[in-house]
Amino acid sequence: MQKAHTLFVAMVVSAGAVLLSAQSPAPETRAREIFKQLVEINTTHSVGSTTTAADAMAVRLRSAGFTDVRVLEPAPRKGNLVVRYPGNGTKRPLLLLAHLDVVEANKADWSFDPFILTEKDGFLYGRGTADDKTMAAVFVANLIRLKSEGYVP
Repeated sequence: MQKAHTLFVAMVVSAGAVLLSAQSPAPETRAREIFKQLVEINTTHSVGSTTTAADAMAVRLRSAGFTDVRVLEPAPRKGNLVVRYPGNGTKRPLLLLAHLDVVEANKADWSFDPFILTEKDGFLYGRGTADDKTMAAVFVANLIRLKSEGYVP
């Protein structure tokens, strides 16, 4: 279990490093666009839709060349995204996992619209910025970047 946890942490750190160390501004711009798109999709339990968010990320991944992309919807508005990035088969698979649902957000309780990504004084505000749409955006952005660079896991 410790080995799996260490591998997961290393992958998350590596994914962030790949994103931050880019020579071209395109990956950072893409990551920010993905993050903004996710934050601005209401995925609350009461009226939101994780299916809408999963579908939006599926479109991005298919456009990047991923062919095994599925949105599974066990209940209305409760969709999940599954994408496979086939490797060369020499190592065990790795699962990247992030959730798209967020806690309810009453606009009256916020100084900003919770479903508009807002930057102020170097901070980003919006429902899901801390949990867990950031991780989902990093995973999607890095999968797209790795695929575009021809990386085979």
